[in-house]
Formats: sequence, structure tokens, C-alpha cells
Amino acid sequence: MKPLPLKKDEELLEALTDQMSDEECLKDFYIKHDITYETIKESLNELMIYQNEIKHCEDCPGLFACKQDIKGHQPVLNYTNNQIRLTYQACSYYESSEEKRQRQSRVNALYMPKMIYEASLSDFRLDSPVRKDLYHKMMTLVNQIKLGEKIKGLYLYGAYQQGKTYAFAALANHLSEIGKSVIITYYPDLVREIKSSIKTGTLETRINQLKHIDVLMLDDIGGESQSAWVRDEVLGPILQHRLLDDLPTFFTSNVHLNDLARLFADSKEQIEMMKAYRIIERIKALSEPFKL
Repeated sequence: MKPLPLKKDEELLEALTDQMSDEECLKDFYIKHDITYETIKESLNELMIYQNEIKHCEDCPGLFACKQDIKGHQPVLNYTNNQIRLTYQACSYYESSEEKRQRQSRVNALYMPKMIYEASLSDFRLDSPVRKDLYHKMMTLVNQIKLGEKIKGLYLYGAYQQGKTYAFAALANHLSEIGKSVIITYYPDLVREIKSSIKTGTLETRINQLKHIDVLMLDDIGGESQSAWVRDEVLGPILQHRLLDDLPTFFTSNVHLNDLARLFADSKEQIEMMKAYRIIERIKALSEPFKL
């Protein structure tokens, strides 16, 4: 709102000053700073703008309904050097929205549904002993990460549609709240991207990103079309780097680790089985199995 043009009319000034002196929304401010009648008179523009704009914030349902010129910012009166000054500060709705935006910027969901960003541990179903156990394990891991402790992630496996992806999405969002950057990716689609990135020249960039991210979550590992090259030249080096650097790594799968080993083998030849089990040993070193 632009400053109000007040005429040089003493009677008008007195009437407006009287009106502002009795304004309910300003009384606490006057009392706190021991504001005099003359100070009110000298600051009518600021006070009248505040009186008009603060009404927009009363019973505001959220940022989507903000009526302020500067969206998400509310008027604030300050008293310094015997003068009243009007400024603007972010409201709680704006701060909450900004905090959510920053959290989401720390979670990079590759080939995942948008619901990933809405998943929350506070909504995690605790309707069975195994789900309660999983919840407590995840919260323990969060607290250990907060304390800077070295941890092993989880290899979360079980039948389709048991909530494995949601569990890790909720964990990812929770970790972002404590400042951790997370990549959670649908592994079969990641493999397809990696294969095509050879032509686009982006392979090393993606591999380095997966190696160094604070927390990596590979969803549905074992569900992809097998490739010995991806296994040995991409997944193996990523897991080895994260193992050496003690970087938390999580996996979901529909199969037990023993079955995953057979899926990773390009054939039943001994050398292929050895290469597959080498990957399994790295997964075991990085995570603890948990059946959901």
C-alpha cells in the first residue's frame, strides 16, 4: 500500500491521530514502547498503512490466499531512535513454504512419482509388529546420522506393494529436514538412463553424483534387465566408493539377497557367479537386510 497523502489540515491530523491512538491493533505496541501522542501524529502514514494491511493477515487460511502486495510478508512496526518505522517480514506460512521448498531441493527423486515428496514418517502405518520395528530402525538411523555416527543402511525386501518405497521416501524427506542431500531413484529406469548416457556424454557426471551424494536409495534393485557392464562398471564402483567413504546407502527389492545374486549373474558360469556375489558382498557391507 502506498503512503497516504495527508492534507496540511490541523483538524484532520488531530482527528486521525485520535483515531490511531485508540486503534485496538496498535495498543500493545504503544504500551510496550511508551509511544507519545506527538509520535503517533508524526507517524500517521506508517500507522494507517499498518492498520489497513494487518487486517489482511487476520484469519488468513494460507499462503495461497495472501492479499499482501509482497506475498507471504506481513507488516511490522519498529520503534528506534524515537521514530516509528514500518517494515515487512515473512509470515509463518511463507517460512513454512520456504522450508518445505528447501527440504524438497535436497531430495532428488529420479524416475519416482511426485508422491515421494509428500511421504512422511508421521504418516507411516504402524499396524503390525514388523512395521513398528521398521519405523524404530529408521528413527534410530536418523538419530545416528544426526550425531555423525557411521551407519549401515537397510536392504528392505519383500513382496510387491508392501510399502517399501513409501518407507524410504518418508525417510528421505526426514533426512532432508536435518540437512542431508538424498537421491532416491527407481533403479530399473536409472539403468536405462545409464546405458543411454554413453551416447550423450553424461555417464561420468551421473556416476559421480551417485558416488558422492550424502544418502543414496536404490529402489527395486533386481527388477531391471540385467547387464554385466552396468553391474561391473557402474554399480560396483558406486557401491565400493560409498563403502570406503562410509556414505549411507539403502536398497529396496522384491527378492532376498541370495536370489538377488542369481539375478545379477549373467550366466551360471563360475566367473559370473563370483562377480555377482562381489556385488552382494558390497550390499551386505553397506546395509542390513530387513523383510517387510
